[in-house]
Amino acid sequence: MVIYLDVIFAINFIMNLAILYLVKLILKFRAKRFRLVIAALLGNLFLLDMFFINGKFSNTMPGKIFLSILMVLTAFYPLTLPEFLRALSLLYFVSFMVGGGAFALFYLIKNSDAFSQDLLVNNIYVPWWILLVSFAFLFIFFRLAWSVIYKRLLISSLVVPVTIYIAGEQLKIRALLDTGNDLKDPLSGNPVMIVEYPAVERFLPEEIRRCLKGDILESVQELEQLILHSSWAKRIKIIPFTSIGKNKGIMMGLKVDRICVLLDERFYEADNVVLGVCNFTLSPGGNYEALLSPESLIA
Repeated sequence: MVIYLDVIFAINFIMNLAILYLVKLILKFRAKRFRLVIAALLGNLFLLDMFFINGKFSNTMPGKIFLSILMVLTAFYPLTLPEFLRALSLLYFVSFMVGGGAFALFYLIKNSDAFSQDLLVNNIYVPWWILLVSFAFLFIFFRLAWSVIYKRLLISSLVVPVTIYIAGEQLKIRALLDTGNDLKDPLSGNPVMIVEYPAVERFLPEEIRRCLKGDILESVQELEQLILHSSWAKRIKIIPFTSIGKNKGIMMGLKVDRICVLLDERFYEADNVVLGVCNFTLSPGGNYEALLSPESLIA
């Protein structure tokens, strides 16, 4: 059987480029096209190794890993360590998906002799078009299903640990970075971090707990009395808000000393945040207990 090196080289280059593009698409990386092209060309080094020195480098595990790392760094550098590990893992995952789909399709139609120009893959002659078709199916799947998958992963990636410092106490919660949360204290203009009552209950004075458990927020007069007699009088804020099913509502706000947020391996502190304590569930799945505006992290 005649094997054309240029044909194999071109097909492998196209597959490398397509896989790198899919990694870029899924991880939302910014990568210039020429860097993707260079990385895809580097992925063809194993072909030269196989044809000219019998795969002495590319057939070894260290050689394969080194080539994968080289492709990822060339395409997407600079990367943090977590970003690099995600990109490398996804490169392998997509490659395995394409390879698995190709062999599944190959064995499904292997009795057909209507196709030629096979490629030798792991000592099995596979029609070149099968690789392209398997990738096309994978690409279409990700294009159609990734929006749903991405939303779930995005929520997970945007949940950050927050430490709240108030009245000499520390409270650790999980907050979702929510660009839609533009709630502010009407007097100071400070951003409001909405937090579920159960998450902060044990840190609150008794009179505030009674207030939040009852209907006192519906009575302006009773609320005024609470503010006058509470040990946290200087911290209490009144936050008007609107929500589905409730055109006009009042939320109790509490001025904290500061918050500390861990985001992308960096700590951000803010001392102008007001806690808006709510009596409804923010995350039905219990993934977080608060909604934090990214504006709170801007010094």
